[in-house]
Amino acid sequence: MAQYDEVYEKVSEMLCDAKDLEPDALTPDSPLHQLKLDSLDYVELMVLAKKEFGVSVEADLFINNPHISLRELCQYLSDHSQ
Repeated sequence: MAQYDEVYEKVSEMLCDAKDLEPDALTPDSPLHQLKLDSLDYVELMVLAKKEFGVSVEADLFINNPHISLRELCQYLSDHSQ
């Protein structure tokens, strides 16, 4: 099982790269919708989750939780990692 801190670091790095943000621009409580993610960004998150943590994330996670925070996403990935 992946540790939350490891998950947070990798997801934050991916988001910063995707949106050209400085690492300090994100906080654990940052809602993903405020980052103006597009569909490709969400697909990249799903690929990262599968590749790095062995977690299959369906689009429904984001659709059903439009205000999901970075912390909540990382906790989900940490809880479901192999």
